[in-house]
Amino acid sequence: MNKRQEIDNKTKILVIDDDPELLTLTTMVLRRAGYEVLEASTGKEGLEAVRADRPDLVLLDVVLPDISGTEVCRQIKEYQDLKNVFVILSSGVAISSEFQADGLNTGADGFIVKPISNKELLARVQSMVRIKKAEEALQASETRYRRLFETAQDGILILSEETGQIDDVNPFLTDMLGYTHEELTGKKLWEIGAFKNTEASKSVLSELQHKGYVRYEDLPLITKDGREIDVEFVSNVYLVNHHKVIQCNIRDITVRRLAETELRRSQKLFHTIARVSPVGLFRTDSEGQYIYVNECWSDITGLSPDKTYGEGWVKALCPADKERILDEWYRAVKGDLPFESEFCFQQQSGIKKWVIAKAIAERGVHGERLGYVGTITDITERKRMEVELQKAHDQLEKRVVERTAQLIELNTSLEQEIAQRISVGEQLKESRERLRNLTKHLQKTREQERTFLSRELHDELGQVLTGMKMDIRWIERRLPEGSALILERLHSIIMLIDDAILSVQRISMALRPPALDDFGLSEAIKLALESFEKKTNISCKFISTPQQIVLNREISTEIFRIFQEAFTNITRHADAKNITVLLRNSGDKLIMEIRDDGRGITKKEIMDHKSIGLTGMRERAYAMEGNLAIIGVRGQGTIVTLSVPLNEGNEKETKTIKRGPEKAPMEA
Repeated sequence: MNKRQEIDNKTKILVIDDDPELLTLTTMVLRRAGYEVLEASTGKEGLEAVRADRPDLVLLDVVLPDISGTEVCRQIKEYQDLKNVFVILSSGVAISSEFQADGLNTGADGFIVKPISNKELLARVQSMVRIKKAEEALQASETRYRRLFETAQDGILILSEETGQIDDVNPFLTDMLGYTHEELTGKKLWEIGAFKNTEASKSVLSELQHKGYVRYEDLPLITKDGREIDVEFVSNVYLVNHHKVIQCNIRDITVRRLAETELRRSQKLFHTIARVSPVGLFRTDSEGQYIYVNECWSDITGLSPDKTYGEGWVKALCPADKERILDEWYRAVKGDLPFESEFCFQQQSGIKKWVIAKAIAERGVHGERLGYVGTITDITERKRMEVELQKAHDQLEKRVVERTAQLIELNTSLEQEIAQRISVGEQLKESRERLRNLTKHLQKTREQERTFLSRELHDELGQVLTGMKMDIRWIERRLPEGSALILERLHSIIMLIDDAILSVQRISMALRPPALDDFGLSEAIKLALESFEKKTNISCKFISTPQQIVLNREISTEIFRIFQEAFTNITRHADAKNITVLLRNSGDKLIMEIRDDGRGITKKEIMDHKSIGLTGMRERAYAMEGNLAIIGVRGQGTIVTLSVPLNEGNEKETKTIKRGPEKAPMEA
């Protein structure tokens, strides 16, 4: 691409002239020279073209029909984005120095007097284009330098070489030292607190003036808030517009210094630990060659450190292990894998030391392998014990063989005994089941007898007594006057008959409460509680969920008898003031809970097998395949909980039972 680099990559020129012939001629000359040319014949058109197309150069006629050329130039230069557009004013008359001054004040970059030859026109334009390109390159260079200066991650200080005055500082340095840009610029280097060592700062300046370059690896500086930081200080002298300036690059190495100090401390700690470590420690390079061993390692192998380095350690391996261990070691190194193995070292004295060796790769900050770090642990004593254990194991196996025959014989007799015990257990289980069935039968028979006696007493004896009472009343009405003594005797007989009727009713109800058959379990318990409360003055509360719980006759009877026995015990022993009975159907089981606030039954009393009442309650629960739990807390009362499984045989439809008295559930 030549021809002046294709006219500097197609320089764009705008020609503004109201003379059509001159406009056409100028455009033709410039286009032949390779420029991209735009045209405008008025000031307004020219301004619009400048804003829309951003030309590199404007050839602007001074005299235009609408706006003067100088005004167009002024408006172009007013726009920040158009300041870099070069403007050449042209005129058909000689341009006075006063007019040229006005043009320069509006921002014009040059003047042309018409008419002008094509050659001179092109020379003027090319000169202006070169100047513009040079200015653009300079501006780009300054922008790049300023950007580097402003964004550098090191502090940068610009000084006068002659005076040591600070001309500029970058943001990184102001942040590092805690000073503002204004606090640093315009002052001598040694006038700033950070460089308060006046003699040292002047000495640095003197050395720079003499050598043109200085470097300090570790220079202490003081920040504005009084902190001391370590910096790396590099300065150069160079020329700017024929003046010497000094550029100081300042890097904060405080963190690096701390890291180096920590590294030295860590290394010292490592060597201290290595000296007192009870295991052998070693390090290798990235190729697996030994570069360090501690004292314990030397004690185990019998090799001094200098004879260990590289592959010297291999000499101490037992001959039987040498080939295997070398193969395992270099396979781990080649594959960048951890190493672990068990083998033995043989010292020059012939003593063998068994060890377990472990090693892992040591990594750099970027994950690269620096080498291996490992340990060897002396397991010689463990090996000796393993041998002794093996001997003991062999002896034990021999004894086991000898005892096996005895055990086989013993096992045979044990199997026979176990079989006998299993048989006895089955018989016991069958016996308990028969006893359980017998108990159920006895209780059923007893209830049938009670029911029969209750009915006979209530129906037969009750009718007889009622008949006697009616007959005596009949006799009483037919006695003649003056039979007062006989009447008195008859009244006494009637009272005895009434007492007998009440006794019959009481005995009949005790034998078989009629409410149990007529109204169901819930109603029978409620009526029994009402009677109990009247007799004892103990507050009773009954809650049934649901309100009417109805079961078959046998189950209802057994539960009611347990309820009666529990209340008998409360009356005799509890000394309670309040009793609560909860009866609820939980779906798969019926639960009855009786709580009192009496003295609380003891564990000894619960476990007393001589207690006929508690034993009877348990037997009744067992006969129903239920569970009876009794818990007592001293001074707080007793809780009796009965749980009975419900099935089709136990449950009974509510609708087949008579309704009880229209009363709400009894509560104290």
